[in-house]
Amino acid sequence: MLKTNIRKYDIFKLYYWHGATLVGKYKLPQVAPTQAIPHDVISFNERSGVREPEKHWIDFFIDDALFESFWNHPDVSFKKLKKFEGIITTDYSMLPEMLPGQIIWNCTRNRVMAYYLQQNGFNAIPVASWSSEEDFEWCLDGLPELSSIAVSSNGCMSSPYGKEMFLLGIKELQQKKKPSHIIVCGRHIDELDNYDNIIYYPCFSQRWKERAD
Repeated sequence: MLKTNIRKYDIFKLYYWHGATLVGKYKLPQVAPTQAIPHDVISFNERSGVREPEKHWIDFFIDDALFESFWNHPDVSFKKLKKFEGIITTDYSMLPEMLPGQIIWNCTRNRVMAYYLQQNGFNAIPVASWSSEEDFEWCLDGLPELSSIAVSSNGCMSSPYGKEMFLLGIKELQQKKKPSHIIVCGRHIDELDNYDNIIYYPCFSQRWKERAD
């Protein structure tokens, strides 16, 4: 359904995935592949202070509260965002403490927004995320094969369980989607050295620490 400008219909954002091929258990939009590799990445909440946006990428690997409103009104930001070289798409959180419906909804939003950004002409790299092994049945649906795909290790490596789940998810991603590049936001992870398609860039907290030093 295209945007109707009728509030009782448009509130459901059906037009975000208009024309999409819906795949998998939960009918997630299929996202197009890209071979883009980001550089000079800043976070969505830093975008206003950048002097040369065409030389930077945007990511959403920050607290959900800083971009929750983007789901309801992404078009408001499009004019400024299009000045940037590209976007690593939204990463609405999928946490083990959440109810299953919340986890499914946030994964759905990530895939829908990746599709919507691509449809609006953005150079966009989709994001993969998961919270448990149970998610592997469906959480990668809609992600392209043989494409650049981004992930964040933020908070994942601080506990044995988190680290194990992160590494299992990367293994699943490699097997199911065979990405050309996995773009990791965060520090180097020794356990990933056996893969030849891993590319790192510093997360928000790392960048701030570097600036402070």
